[in-house]
Amino acid sequence: MGAVALAATVHAADPVAPAARYEYPVDPVPLNQVHLNDSFWKPRIDTNARVTVPACFRKCEETRIPNFRRAAKLQTGSFQGDPFDDSDLYKVAEGAAYSLATDPDPALRTYLDDLVDLFGKVQQPDGYLYTARIIHGDKAPGRASRVRWLNEIGGVTGDDSHELYNAGHFIEAAVAHYQTTTNRAFLDIAIRLADLILKTWGPGPEQLKISPGHQEIELALVKLGRATGEQKYIDLAKFLLDCRGHYRRPANVKSAFPDGYYSNEVPLTNLTRAVGHSVRTGYMLAGMTDIAALLGDADYTKSVDAVWADTVGSKLYLHGGIGSGVGMSEGFGNAYEMPNTGYNETCAAIANALWNQRMFLLHADAKYIDVLERTLYNGFLSGVSLSGDHFFYQNPLVSKGGYARKAWFGCACCPVNVSRFLPSVPGLQYAVHADQLYVNLFAGGTAEMSVADTRVKITQETHYPWDGMVKLTVAPEKPSDFTVRVRIPGWARNQPVPTDLYRYADKLQPEVSLSVNGQPQPIQLEQGYVAVTRRWQSGDVLTLNLAMPVRRVVAHARVADDVGRVALERGPVVYCFEGVDNQDKVFQLVVPDDVAFASQVRPDLLGGVTVLCGAGQAAVRRPDGSVATEPAALTAIPYYAWCNRGAGQMQVWMPCTVDKTSPKDAPK
Repeated sequence: MGAVALAATVHAADPVAPAARYEYPVDPVPLNQVHLNDSFWKPRIDTNARVTVPACFRKCEETRIPNFRRAAKLQTGSFQGDPFDDSDLYKVAEGAAYSLATDPDPALRTYLDDLVDLFGKVQQPDGYLYTARIIHGDKAPGRASRVRWLNEIGGVTGDDSHELYNAGHFIEAAVAHYQTTTNRAFLDIAIRLADLILKTWGPGPEQLKISPGHQEIELALVKLGRATGEQKYIDLAKFLLDCRGHYRRPANVKSAFPDGYYSNEVPLTNLTRAVGHSVRTGYMLAGMTDIAALLGDADYTKSVDAVWADTVGSKLYLHGGIGSGVGMSEGFGNAYEMPNTGYNETCAAIANALWNQRMFLLHADAKYIDVLERTLYNGFLSGVSLSGDHFFYQNPLVSKGGYARKAWFGCACCPVNVSRFLPSVPGLQYAVHADQLYVNLFAGGTAEMSVADTRVKITQETHYPWDGMVKLTVAPEKPSDFTVRVRIPGWARNQPVPTDLYRYADKLQPEVSLSVNGQPQPIQLEQGYVAVTRRWQSGDVLTLNLAMPVRRVVAHARVADDVGRVALERGPVVYCFEGVDNQDKVFQLVVPDDVAFASQVRPDLLGGVTVLCGAGQAAVRRPDGSVATEPAALTAIPYYAWCNRGAGQMQVWMPCTVDKTSPKDAPK
């Protein structure tokens, strides 16, 4: 993740102390206090540690680490690649650090220690760390301007540099490493780098007042401020955000990117719509929400609330992805402009999840976790193969066979971003405020946290997302009065998303029940939660049961690509039709309103999934040119699992009538 805060494990004598006064209105339970053992997320996190992180490190050894060796004067040669490639190594290092929290692999820790030693050798005496410029000095290529920070917002060439972007990912990795190992070496390098940025940017007459070219540093400075107790880093994050909307590129410099790309047209407190590059904007919104939450900034709160309503009301894909690619690659389109061929970059899904987690921490409303969960199980998870070593950059909702997962990309932000976000998932599961314990996500395992000044252990047992039964055993160290707030997902309340962008077309009313020690509890919702307040004793059991029928989803009438079409969901999982299961007839298939789908557990398929089966129709063209239908068996698989059996046809939004199909000629 990079985004869910970890609580630092710091000894009393350590000069770096956790910043207790810089807390969110609701605080996440740190991922190193949550230990999953479930059959869904635990294997994926293990695969990430054993396959994804090593695979990404191997690629970095081929294409990224040599630049660090050259910058450290350990080998000769020129800089290779793009200046933002430094960040790829930092992201994998962050993912490796999170992996150490759950799997303390000595070899991985040694590898990280060696990397940190290399970073220390590269860093300049004043804290600067950017390999392209360090290698070439005043002859640095392209975006790595010969003058530090000069191209940060495209001031000379019109093409932004990534000095602050790289710095942000370095700082996030350093904080993660420190909080999982208590070793200060990485953190100390990051502090020197952050202090240089603090000296360079600010209100003083000699300081810079331009916004970062690629948003990311803002999130990192907030994390560093919380980990060290130093408000100066949080204030700097706000200063960098406040710079937006005030800088104008010189008239004689043409940008390499379209208008709106940087979200730099208006001050951010005036922002009301999701615009620009979806990853950059998503990171920026997460940083804005940090400031709104930690500093109680009402103007930033008003802005992020407005942009969230715009995003979730008119620009959120069904699988939780953002960024239609209309108008600019990876960019937001206009309201309801969401073609199913849309870009939906994996990094954008991660940014969306990070932002919605922070919106929850700000507002304590389950609707933000509803969006996060939708993204997590669908538009994010589709970005990595079941084997953990092949990836999607884009995550469209339809394919005629042109998409295939790849082991790496020239711009490899997505694989390395997966490697850091996936192991952070446990840190999204629970949160605490005073005497309130929030249960947000459902996955088997244990967690420990402090609630109402009492140490509490939670044990969760479930087969979610395939089964809606969740058993929570609560074990406070002594009998204690507090409230457990259990999230009732939007999908279980007939609300796919917390706006009218999507709705369920069927008339089902799925059952939701909750009991404590076998005694039924009333389902009275408070911001999406059922609050159970009582004197909890060790061994108390809270049982949640969420029915999981197959649901038919339709989109708002203004989403042109989805008119006359239906999508299928079961629980939090969005389904798709893949050619390999449907005789390569995906674009001939019709899913009429009266088709009944049954769920079928397939432990032998795609790592163990529940598939949906029904009897539909397939369109065929007769010799006379007319179109007819014939019976067709329909099989749908979870969207996240598509393209794990080779490239081929795939479609999420299926025609309800034959006129939306692409019929093939009938056999002669």
